[in-house]
Amino acid sequence: EGLPNRDALCLPLLAALCGAKAMTENVVIKEFAKRERKLTVIFAVSFAIFGLTLLMNAFTEIYINPALPFLVSFALIFFGLYKVYRCPACNSAPRAIGRAGVQISPKNCGNCGIKLKLK
Repeated sequence: EGLPNRDALCLPLLAALCGAKAMTENVVIKEFAKRERKLTVIFAVSFAIFGLTLLMNAFTEIYINPALPFLVSFALIFFGLYKVYRCPACNSAPRAIGRAGVQISPKNCGNCGIKLKLK
């Protein structure tokens, strides 16, 4: 009963053995907020690419097949969700427990359980 939690002992020891720095909860929250902002920029850029293509097709003489900007936008969003938007502590994509896909704006990491947001 008086023994410390197994994870409280193993995680710092594992981090020390691997040469990784253990991240405090506040550092994780700040880093995840940066990653969320990057994802927001990626979403905005991808929608702007597709939207500008549609506007150019509607109001100018230039025609661009919308499939190419759509594929570029899709690739940007995919890159953002699966490469940029990761838990700073365990480097896994935030997923809802028992569900497939990426969870947008999670409070905790579904893999390691660390808090990703203050509220």
